[in-house]
Amino acid sequence: MPTKKPVIQTVIDENIYNKFKEICKKEDRTESKMAAIIIKEYIEQYEQEHGDIPSGGD
Repeated sequence: MPTKKPVIQTVIDENIYNKFKEICKKEDRTESKMAAIIIKEYIEQYEQEHGDIPSGGD
């Protein structure tokens, strides 16, 4: 079933990508799910340091 969730695309160095894939394997997560977790954790850390960010969502 297709999702309505936003999609983020990025271009990274092949070496970084290969390391990221290895982490995903070790954590038994898809690349998409792992990226979502990393982004969520980064936002939480950022907000702890700088205050809440308005979501701006509908």
